[in-house]
Amino acid sequence: MPEIPKSTLIQRLWLRLKLLFSTEGLVTASITILIEILRQSGIIVPIPFLLVIMTVLLTASIGGLKTGMISSAVWAIYVIYAATIPFGPPTLTGGPVQIISGILVVFLVAMRQGWVKEQVEKRTKKLKQTIEQLNNEIAEHQRTEEALKQSEELLRRVFDESPIGMALADKNCRFFKVNRTLAEMLGYTESELIGMTFIDITYPEDLNQTYSFTQHLHEGQIGSFRLIKRYLKKNQEILWGNVTVIALSNEKGELVDMGMLEDITERKRTFEALQQSEARYRAIVEDQTELICRFQADGTLTFVNDAYCRYFGKQRSELIGYSFIPLIPIEDQQIPAQSLSSLSWENPINTYVHRVISPDGKTCWQQWTNRILFDEQGNFIEYQAVGRDITKLKQAEAEVHKALTKEKEISELRSKFVSLVSHEFRTPLTTIQFSAQILERYSDRLSDEKKLNHHYRIQCGVERITKLLDEVLLIGKAEVGKLKFEPAPMDLVAFCHELVENQRISASPKHTLTFIERFLGNSLSEGTYAQMDANLLGHTLTNLLSNAIKYSPEGGTVEFELTCNSQSAIFRIQDSGIGIPSEDLGQLFESFKRARNVTNIPGTGLGLAIVKQCVDLHRGTITVDSEVGVGSTFTVMLPLHSGN
Repeated sequence: MPEIPKSTLIQRLWLRLKLLFSTEGLVTASITILIEILRQSGIIVPIPFLLVIMTVLLTASIGGLKTGMISSAVWAIYVIYAATIPFGPPTLTGGPVQIISGILVVFLVAMRQGWVKEQVEKRTKKLKQTIEQLNNEIAEHQRTEEALKQSEELLRRVFDESPIGMALADKNCRFFKVNRTLAEMLGYTESELIGMTFIDITYPEDLNQTYSFTQHLHEGQIGSFRLIKRYLKKNQEILWGNVTVIALSNEKGELVDMGMLEDITERKRTFEALQQSEARYRAIVEDQTELICRFQADGTLTFVNDAYCRYFGKQRSELIGYSFIPLIPIEDQQIPAQSLSSLSWENPINTYVHRVISPDGKTCWQQWTNRILFDEQGNFIEYQAVGRDITKLKQAEAEVHKALTKEKEISELRSKFVSLVSHEFRTPLTTIQFSAQILERYSDRLSDEKKLNHHYRIQCGVERITKLLDEVLLIGKAEVGKLKFEPAPMDLVAFCHELVENQRISASPKHTLTFIERFLGNSLSEGTYAQMDANLLGHTLTNLLSNAIKYSPEGGTVEFELTCNSQSAIFRIQDSGIGIPSEDLGQLFESFKRARNVTNIPGTGLGLAIVKQCVDLHRGTITVDSEVGVGSTFTVMLPLHSGN
């Protein structure tokens, strides 16, 4: 039963006290008798009258309006009596005083009527509220008891019908309540499990761990614990369970263990099978020579195999969980991103090739095959990539391409050589044949001067063919890399003087050749030796000087200037010939290439190609500055002391 409020008890006590003063004006009547005795004794009565007035008001306030009116009626009768039978001095005890006091009492009672009524209503309302509150508390208490009963019933049903095994055990770990699910899991009946302990159903090898956690639970160090452990069923089969144990207190304050057991035997078997499968898969992956990795959309690696680690020179701990992007040349950086962005459900695989910079600084080629992985609902999981180093394959392709290019160049060279033979060889051979026939047929008719002239023409033709063959052989050696570079000490100034003199002999009277030598700083002085290949240098300067003369058909001055410093020798050959068009300068040093303005000036297009090969073997440079109709200037700079 609910506890009665203290205010209600006080109200009940007050009601009992009021009964003493509310019985038909008992108090007022008693006081009136006392006043009459005093009056008959001749005692001054105003004070007793005031006492009666206060008594009437008190009874009215305590007993309510009805009691007050009864008291007033009693007093009014007395006043009438006292007025008709006066006693004592008329000024003090006569009728006027009693009449006035009676009227005053009636007036006060009438004034008090409204206030008393209001107080009565307030007290009545408060009493009703108290009663209503008490009734509400009783109803709430009844609802609480009903909810408690329903909750206990619900808990009982949850315990009994739960899909997981549940049990309650005392502080000695002995079961005193188990549900049907736990009994079915372990193969016992509920009555068989009651009285057993967890020791009886725990796999022996898992007892120590269970003991430890249970001890901590009972000592209050932990409030609950969860374990994955093995249980022995009644038929001695092993059951893997996920058990949760919680410490509770019953209504007596005694410790109670509540255990909840989930059977995970099938899950455990599946997990072990998955582990075995993953171990086999990992062994296969790790044994691969290809680079294998998996990564998220932001590039964070989730798996790498050993080959991947070895290739990039990193430990697996340095890669997993990090976004590792190998150093890729700028021109190839967009290739992986474009490849990944093109993958989709419809197109889950693609392959691409790009270059990377290896840890030792070498540029390597890699081929990657990317696959995008989705779950059964089509949601993205991650990317998987398999790569391999194809640097050797690329090198082989480059060699094949180079060989094909070389073969193509050789084929073009053959074609150009055939064209050259059919064109350049035809003129001197025709001259030689014509002069030989004249000498054969008309030798007896020709003068000695004409015979000498024909012999000279034959000799010039032979020399021209010989020179042409030498150029072809020389450029052929250079093209196949068989042109030898053999530097040796030489007197550079004397060598240049000799070349100039030889060119003066073959030049026409219209041409003037000048040679200037300059020495800067601590460079060689006249007679000092340089380290160069005299044969290659001769081909270089002879071709440049002969071209300066040949392509200046109107004559003019050909300037040959040698400038030496402590490191290099600079050869500058300037003519005032026809010049070279700017559009031909880019291919000027290629074989069989000639400027478009050479018209009928004979030439093979091999001279400048030979010059370029000889300069390259010296590890030097050659530049040309030319203007059509003004002339050309070739500048060759060679190391003064070239090594092999």
